[in-house]
Amino acid sequence: MQARVDAVKNRLDVPVCSLYQADEIREILVIVATSGLNQKARGAMLSFQQGLTGKVARSRGPVVARDIKAHAEYHYVTGSDEERFQSYLGIPLEQDGRLYGVLVVQTEAKKTFFLKDIRELHSAGKDLLEALKLAVRQAS
Repeated sequence: MQARVDAVKNRLDVPVCSLYQADEIREILVIVATSGLNQKARGAMLSFQQGLTGKVARSRGPVVARDIKAHAEYHYVTGSDEERFQSYLGIPLEQDGRLYGVLVVQTEAKKTFFLKDIRELHSAGKDLLEALKLAVRQAS
């Protein structure tokens, strides 16, 4: 997973890309790979009710924030060292009505993400969706 997250980060030329695996039954998200955040953040859990990433999971749609800290749903992940990042784009990784995860990119400079950015992240995230689906099958 880590190599795939690194590849997305490089492809989109952003300082941070993180992958959260979803557990729909318990309504939690777990950081399974990150490129750009402190590696100590791996394994951190968020509920679907926490933060922008939780909002992606709840809404099953993209969430964009030009100024993360000014957003009403901002939630700091302890130990992530994410305080220097300003903007956020998160998308759900889902198929056939099942949420497998959330893919997030963040930038240090304030950035407005547009529809083309969302499409590019979806395209880049296809491999990660397949990897999450495989991980779920293997865990079953």
